[in-house]
Amino acid sequence: MNWLTNLESAKEEASVSQKPVLLQFEMPGCGGCKKLYEETYTDEKTAAEMSDNFVLLKVDLIKDREIRRQFSAYWTPSIYFLDHTGKSYFYFNGYLPPGEFRIILRLGYAETMIPKGKYDDAYRFLSSDLEDFSELNPLLPKLLASRGITDYIRTKDKSTFMRVMKDIQIKYPSSLEAKMYFWNE
Repeated sequence: MNWLTNLESAKEEASVSQKPVLLQFEMPGCGGCKKLYEETYTDEKTAAEMSDNFVLLKVDLIKDREIRRQFSAYWTPSIYFLDHTGKSYFYFNGYLPPGEFRIILRLGYAETMIPKGKYDDAYRFLSSDLEDFSELNPLLPKLLASRGITDYIRTKDKSTFMRVMKDIQIKYPSSLEAKMYFWNE
């Protein structure tokens, strides 16, 4: 993976490549950062998804104070998803193993693309390799709900969206996404 270390360079690359920026705040001694590099980023699918879909930027939380202030960052590792202007659309604090991290990648990508009207790109990434994710992955209901919302925005097919949300309610009744289902049939 090719990590940049300069925000302006990352924004320029994002503008040219039409990819969002994945900004990781880290610092020396960060245990979660170490685990990301040792366990999560060494996973082939995670590394490929990061390289293929994002401009990668890492910033030292302590040394890069201005960037830290710009994003109100306070933890490491923390992952922010930015557009080519540097606007943040989604962030996550902490370490995650590969399966959960890949879902965060998809959610961050979608949150960055949807406001730009890139619904098909967001839906494609949210939908890819869904079979890779265990039914026990605690972030899977969030991914499925985001995919359903994205599809609804793309197609305006309310019945399909309602069915997706009902399926989440049945399969993952304790999830926050199940509680989002509010239609009475």
